Amino acid sequence: MDYRNPLFSVIIFLLIVAMSIIIVEILSKIKQKNKIKRLEEFVETFDFLDNKEIKNIFSENISINGLILLAMGFEKEGNYEKSLNIYLAILNNVKENEKYEILQKISEIYLKAGFLHKSRETLLEILRAKPRDKKALRTLLIVDDKLKNYDEIKNIIEVCEELGGDIYKEKGYITFKKAVFENNINKVKEIYNLYPFIKRGYISFMIYKNQNIFDELTENDVYEMIDIFWNKDLPNINIFNQIKAAKKEIKIDTPAAIFELEVLKYTPKNLASLEFEYICKNCKKVFPIYEERCPHCKELFSFKVEPIITTQ
Repeated sequence: MDYRNPLFSVIIFLLIVAMSIIIVEILSKIKQKNKIKRLEEFVETFDFLDNKEIKNIFSENISINGLILLAMGFEKEGNYEKSLNIYLAILNNVKENEKYEILQKISEIYLKAGFLHKSRETLLEILRAKPRDKKALRTLLIVDDKLKNYDEIKNIIEVCEELGGDIYKEKGYITFKKAVFENNINKVKEIYNLYPFIKRGYISFMIYKNQNIFDELTENDVYEMIDIFWNKDLPNINIFNQIKAAKKEIKIDTPAAIFELEVLKYTPKNLASLEFEYICKNCKKVFPIYEERCPHCKELFSFKVEPIITTQ
C-alpha cells in the first residue's frame, strides 16, 4: 500500500492508539501488582500476638462480618488487644479492596490504645493507595495533632479543603494549637479574632501568661468556664461576684444562674465545694477532665462543664 494513501495514515493512527492502550493497560497491571505486593509486605510487618482464645475463634468458621462485629465488641469494651488481633487475622482473609477498610479500623484501634506512630504508619499506607480517602485523612489529622506534627497537619487541611470537607473548626483549632506551642501571645490573639470559637483556650492561655483579659469576659463566659475560675484568686469585678459569694468571700442577694453556686452561698463555710465533670454534647459521654476534642467521638469543642457539689 502506498504510504501516501489516506488509508495508510488511518491504519498507522489506529496502530498507535492500539499500542498506547496496550501500554497503558500493561503499566496499570504492573502498578496494581506492585500495590498488592506493597500491601502484602506491609501486612507482614504487623506483630501478631499469640492469643489462644483468638485462634479458637477462627477455628469455629465464623463469617468475616461476624468477626468484624466481634472485634467491634471487644473495642467497645476497651479490650484493644483482642480487637486488634481479630482485625489483623482478618487482613489475610479478605479481598484487596477490603483490606484498606480493615486497615482503617486497625489505625483507629492503635489511636485509641495510644500507639500513635503505628496508627500513623497504617494511615499513610492507606493514603498511598487511596490519597483522597476522607476518613483516613481525618484520622491522620487527629494522630498528627496528638504528635504535634503541625506542619504535616497544614498539608492535610489543604487536601481536605480541596476535597470539599468542612474543615473550618479543625483549621482554627490547629492554627491556635500551633501558636500556643510556639508560645506566641500576639499570634494567639490574632487567631482568636479570626476563630472566636476557641475562646476557652484563648482565655486559659492568657491567664497562664498572666495577661489581663478580664475586661473581655462576660458573666455568661464565667458561667460556661466556671472550672477555670473556681480555684483562682479573682479580682473584685462584678462578673465574679457569684463565685466569690459561693466561696464566702462576699455576700450578695442576687441569685446565681448556676444552681450549685446558689446552694453553696447558703452552705456553711468549708463544708462543701465544687468539682467538675465534662459532658460531650455530641456523644453524651462524661469525662473527668476537659479536652478540646472529645476522646470518644472526636468532635471539637463539644464539652459542657457540669459543676458538682462535693464535701470538703
